[in-house]
Amino acid sequence: MTIAAIPSEAMKAKYTPLKKRPTDPDPVPDCGQIFVQFCEDTTGVGAKQVRQFNHLVDEGNYHSGIFITRTAISPSAVRLLNSAIGHICEHFQESDLLVNITHHELVPKHVLLSAEEKARLLERYRLKESQLPRIQVSDPVARYLGLRRGQVVKIIRKSETAGRYASYRWVI
Repeated sequence: MTIAAIPSEAMKAKYTPLKKRPTDPDPVPDCGQIFVQFCEDTTGVGAKQVRQFNHLVDEGNYHSGIFITRTAISPSAVRLLNSAIGHICEHFQESDLLVNITHHELVPKHVLLSAEEKARLLERYRLKESQLPRIQVSDPVARYLGLRRGQVVKIIRKSETAGRYASYRWVI
């Protein structure tokens, strides 16, 4: 089973990088159509299925691909999925998606900052990206949100004394 999805205008705005100079042409958003494929194979998913998936993503000119399987994929298939050029491919096992982890009571709200918001944050606190606390790209919430290296996420937590407070994490 396959699904294709088109990003909303709000998502395009969030993923559009800032202009370096006013004379530069309008930047292209770093998002596009997403291709999702559910692999029905229960015996084991290897490089053959991943090659077919990568071919479909390339052929359809999709920006991102999400490959969902019932079982774990082989290490060679993981390397093949991560080495895709020109698009971003992610893999999830079906068991990872049974529960929406962002709805758990112990998981605070995570909000991706746009390039403009990130620049304002770094300027406001006079920081470099590397001085922010980090979150790994393999973190379950980071995977759920599709975060990529170099992005900054705002984490909003509840606090008994302050009501709520925000912290920021740099994706590595």
